[in-house]
Amino acid sequence: MYTILHDFTQRPAPFSRYTAGELWTRPHLAQQMLEYHLNQETELASRPRALIEKIGDWIDAQLSFNGKSVCDLGCGPGLYAEDFARRGATVTGVDLSPLSLEHARKEAARSGSGVSYQQADYLNDPLPEGFDLVTLIYYDFGILSSDQRKQLLARIHDMLAPGGAFVFDVLGTGSLAERSEQTLVERNLLHGFWAPGDYVGMQQTWLYPDEAVSLDHYLIIEPEQHWEIFNWFQYFTKEHLTRELTDAGFTIDTLTGSLSGDPLHEDAPVFGVIARKEPAN
Repeated sequence: MYTILHDFTQRPAPFSRYTAGELWTRPHLAQQMLEYHLNQETELASRPRALIEKIGDWIDAQLSFNGKSVCDLGCGPGLYAEDFARRGATVTGVDLSPLSLEHARKEAARSGSGVSYQQADYLNDPLPEGFDLVTLIYYDFGILSSDQRKQLLARIHDMLAPGGAFVFDVLGTGSLAERSEQTLVERNLLHGFWAPGDYVGMQQTWLYPDEAVSLDHYLIIEPEQHWEIFNWFQYFTKEHLTRELTDAGFTIDTLTGSLSGDPLHEDAPVFGVIARKEPAN
């Protein structure tokens, strides 16, 4: 146990360990994540429906969903995908979680939306192509390392038709300035979120100002096992975003303070982005 706790107190190099998939593949965590997505009282996993509709309104005003082919990456239980379909888009949702996709498919059958869902790891598995619009919403782009973001941008570029748009949001460096380092140790940390039985949960938050990165590192100690989760976040400036998108063959069409169209301020805590794939010559 000494070695486990000793290692937990050591600051890891940014993005040196990556466990994001476990939030969607451990059965208890997958159920918790689905419940948090659907919970209208918290924004820990998704946004309330009223705000999702406001985001849909803003994207629709910029690009018009009607008649468009749209892919929502990291679609979860289909909250955005269903909204886009109601606005006239033909929508494909892609997600890693079988449980979230089961819920999404039931909702599509109930609503008659026609949304199609595909289980896939969007970094590694085959993805559909030929879309007018690809979305990646709720800061998912920033949980990836620089190499992973480069890989994903190349894949999204291939998914889009010439002139197609990539719509996403990220946290700005203004959000990093609001964070602080901390250590928490609690029995059943986050009210039983991490495991169905008794456990001790430890959270160590690390900040990396030079890299504009933060880490929430969790150690979950159950009676018969222990395991860890590494939740990384990359925070962006306008210059950083522009560089990564330009290198991947995109141009920024619109940059705002959120995907609901809030004004963009210096040291913005959030960026909403519409980037365009260069049209064919």
